[in-house]
Amino acid sequence: MDSERESALPPHVLIFPLPIQGPVNCMLKLAELFCINGLKVTFLNSQHIQRCLSSCTNTESYFQRYPNFRFETVPDGLPEDNPRTVNEFFEMLDSMKAVGVPLFREMVTSGPYGPNFENPITCMVADGAFCFAVDIAKQIGVPLLYFDTISPCCLWTYPCLPKFIEADEFPFKGEL
Repeated sequence: MDSERESALPPHVLIFPLPIQGPVNCMLKLAELFCINGLKVTFLNSQHIQRCLSSCTNTESYFQRYPNFRFETVPDGLPEDNPRTVNEFFEMLDSMKAVGVPLFREMVTSGPYGPNFENPITCMVADGAFCFAVDIAKQIGVPLLYFDTISPCCLWTYPCLPKFIEADEFPFKGEL
């Protein structure tokens, strides 16, 4: 790609959230901020989550206001009738790694968002649970930002835990 065309194109961020409602919502907010600031955003969702968004929200129509935003999907590898709850979280992650990751890798290395694409990925934002993203980002030579989408309650434990340990309230003693 010639440098003149490269400089005229906006940066292209690929966002890959953990395929659960909370992380997807957080990453959609981040995607909107990127769009507002003129970045091109590709939001990679599991097919299951995308169907849920389409049937239960107005997210797709909402993001139509941003011409540089697009949704893409990869399968999560689970049968459609398989529950996708917290209890099946690790099953979903394993399945996603087995099925979705190879498709994701192909998409950004030789597929429509690879280096030969007219506006290739220039940065990736992935959920902190997706360790595989490091290798893929290195392979295509783009920076990777891990974005943990934990709740404020979970986040609050980080500054509080040392105080609990200091007060000898953690680790918990006795029966719970």
